[in-house]
Amino acid sequence: MKLQLCRVRHAIVADGRAHRLPDLSFRLLDLLASRAPAPVSFAEIEQFVWNAQVTRETIKQRVTMLRESLTQAGINGTTIEAVRNHGYRTLLTTTAIETGRRDPIRSKVAAVVALVLGLMAAVSLSLALRSAPATGPAILAVAATPPPPGVDPAAWDSLRRSMVRALSKFEGLQVVDHLPASGTPPSYLVRAAIEPSGQGQGVSIELVEGGTGAILFAEQYRYIPTDTDRAVLHFANNIHPQLASLSANGAAMPDEARLRYAEAFRLWRLGDLQSLNGARERLHALASGPEPTLLARSLLARVQSDLVLRHGAPGALARQAELQLRPLIATHPGVGDLRYSLSRSLLAQGKRQEALDQLRIAQRTMPFLSRDIIAIEGRTQSQIGGSEIRNEVARGPAI
Repeated sequence: MKLQLCRVRHAIVADGRAHRLPDLSFRLLDLLASRAPAPVSFAEIEQFVWNAQVTRETIKQRVTMLRESLTQAGINGTTIEAVRNHGYRTLLTTTAIETGRRDPIRSKVAAVVALVLGLMAAVSLSLALRSAPATGPAILAVAATPPPPGVDPAAWDSLRRSMVRALSKFEGLQVVDHLPASGTPPSYLVRAAIEPSGQGQGVSIELVEGGTGAILFAEQYRYIPTDTDRAVLHFANNIHPQLASLSANGAAMPDEARLRYAEAFRLWRLGDLQSLNGARERLHALASGPEPTLLARSLLARVQSDLVLRHGAPGALARQAELQLRPLIATHPGVGDLRYSLSRSLLAQGKRQEALDQLRIAQRTMPFLSRDIIAIEGRTQSQIGGSEIRNEVARGPAI
C-alpha cells in the first residue's frame, strides 16, 4: 500500500484525509518506510527515533501505538511487521508531500494578503510593546482534563503535579498548575488527557503556544498509574529546547535565532556525523553573531564534544569546548544548560567524576538528566575502560 507523508506536520494522508501522528510514531514510520521492505534493526530504530538508549519493550510499545494510529486512519496496522531478533519492517511505500497544497494562483494571492495582514499585525504589536510596561517571566500553565470513569482521580492528579514540579525547574518560566482566571492566555500551555489506547489507556500530552494555539510538541504514552514519572521526564526532555530558548538567565533569544537554534538542536539530537557538522555550522553563525546567546554557545560546545564522543574527532575539540564554557559558567552559574554541555566536554576527555559533578548541578534545572547520572554512576572506572565510558554516554540524554 502506498502512503503519503507530510514531514512538516508529522502527518499521514490516507483517502485524502490528513492524520497527525505523535512525533515519535511519525519518526518510526518515516524510518521504516524509507527502508521498505527491508528490515530495520533495533539499534537503528533506537538511534533514529529516540537518539537515546531505550528498552526493547519501549520500542514494542511504540510500534503498538503506531499500528493503532494507522488503524484509526483506515490503514492495516499489520503492515508494520516484527522481524524476530532483529527489528521491524513495513510493506508500506511512501511519498513526501506538503499537506494543504493549493492552487498556485490562489496561493500567491493568499500569500500576499497574509503578508499585508502580517505586516499590519506586526506594526500594531510593535506599537503595543513600546507602550507596554516590562513583563515578568513567561507563564506556562499545566492543565489536565478530568479523567474518565474508572480512573483514580488522585493517581491522575499525581501526573499533573509531577509535571508542574519538573517544569518548575526550568529557567525563565513561571509555572502554574491551572489556567489563569483572566482572559489573557498563558504564554504556553501543557495539557494532558487520557484517551483509549488498544488494550488499555494512553496519556496524550501537548505543548501549546498560548497566543496562537499552535501545537509545538505532542506525544502519547501508556498510562500506568503507578509509574508516570517516565512519561513526565520524557516529555520535559523533548520540550526543553523550546522553553529554554525563551530565556537564559533573563536574556531572551530573538525569534529568528530561536528557529535556527531549534534546527541546530534537532540536528544534534540525530547524532550522525553529517547532522553534527550541520549543527556546528549553524551554531557558529549564532555564536559569532552581533548578539550571541548563551544557549547557542552552550550547544556549540556540546556539539564539539559529541564529535569527539561519537565520531572520534580530535580531543582538542572537547578541550576547546571546556575552555569556552568555564568563563560562561562563572558569569552565569545558574544556567543548567551550560553545566550539561560542560559535563559532555569532560566526558569526552575521560574526566568522568568531574562530569558527574556537573551533571548533578545541571539536574537542578534539567530534571530529565537523572537517568544519565544513574547510568554513569552504575559503572565504576574499574568495570569499564575510558572508551567504553564514551560509548555509554555518547547516546545523549537517556530519557
